[in-house]
Amino acid sequence: MCATYESNLHFDDLPFELVCEIFDYLPLRDVKTASSVCQRWNAIIFSEVYIHRFQLQLNLDYSLPVLKQMAQLLEASDREYYSVVLRANLGSPLTDARLRIVKLMIRLLASRSESLYFNMADFRIESCVSERLLRGRKLQVIDTRAKYIPLGMGLKESMLAAICEYAVELVDLVIAEMNINNPKALVPLSSLKHLKLLLISDYYPYVKPPEPPINLPGLENLSLIKVTDESCHYFRVDNLKRFFIHSTGTDAPRTMDFITQNITRVSRLCLHFTARSIQAEVIFGWLDRFPNLLALELAGVALPGDVLKQLSPANRLQKLIFVSCHLETLQLDGLLEKLTKLRLLCFDGCSLFHKQSGFHPVHYDDIEGLRQRLPHCRIMLDYD
Repeated sequence: MCATYESNLHFDDLPFELVCEIFDYLPLRDVKTASSVCQRWNAIIFSEVYIHRFQLQLNLDYSLPVLKQMAQLLEASDREYYSVVLRANLGSPLTDARLRIVKLMIRLLASRSESLYFNMADFRIESCVSERLLRGRKLQVIDTRAKYIPLGMGLKESMLAAICEYAVELVDLVIAEMNINNPKALVPLSSLKHLKLLLISDYYPYVKPPEPPINLPGLENLSLIKVTDESCHYFRVDNLKRFFIHSTGTDAPRTMDFITQNITRVSRLCLHFTARSIQAEVIFGWLDRFPNLLALELAGVALPGDVLKQLSPANRLQKLIFVSCHLETLQLDGLLEKLTKLRLLCFDGCSLFHKQSGFHPVHYDDIEGLRQRLPHCRIMLDYD
């Protein structure tokens, strides 16, 4: 028999954290009204914990006098907002008054954060915590009408410039969905002298500069995702340890030539391509340009049995990771002779050719022969 209980649960019986979650659904003016309901609500709403959770919404389409007054009030206030939403018609001119408020919000957002995520596609900036796994405070500009690319692009670059001006202590920066081909757009990044991790996606410069215009002496980890090969030449990174590139190019020699002209001191190199026609054996022929290279990650290419034929036996590779590659065979020619220091070999999401049925995902049974052939090397199917 099931027992039933009468519940006399009252709203005031809810724990502090749950009440905060409920208040988050209210606009700021209603939160202010709720603070007058009773002493407990007032104490919760004006507590140091909850005051950081407020979302601020501002309309940048107001008249110039209103925008100036708004900026003055914000500058005089010491309140922090968990989330700031700026509503604006991006087709309107980017006036000094509008830009002043945008820069002010970026300054407040970035002043206490070492990690930022900037999504240029939807004009969103978020602070990041806990090894970039969690997002913190957020700023977003929402278009109230149709987007106009030239003016929207100007706002993107102004927001990036403001980050570089007010967040000079940044350690990690992610700039997603840039969709920019302006070669000068990232030059302000040189002011971020403490930057150790930089990830950029959708950057399409088609001009090779005579000298790298972006100098990041402390950078250790650089990732360029969906970019042109020319983007490699925009960064002077003398202390880089890991370089990741997802190239839109289809010419492996050209890609490797662009990389080795500027980035050669890395210990880990990650090369991701989108074209199966990439000549993977050519890539291995360029690895002698990386004297410190210990780990190679190669993705999205077809691997013939003789893919290692151009690899120098003097290489120091300890880790070799293939991701989403098509292999003719797992028993690569010269595997024992040319990879004498190899300690990890991984086939992550790869397919193996079978004469009778074509390509199939690599299974544990397929790598058993490799494990016997390379007893001192760890063979894996997934790499974290």
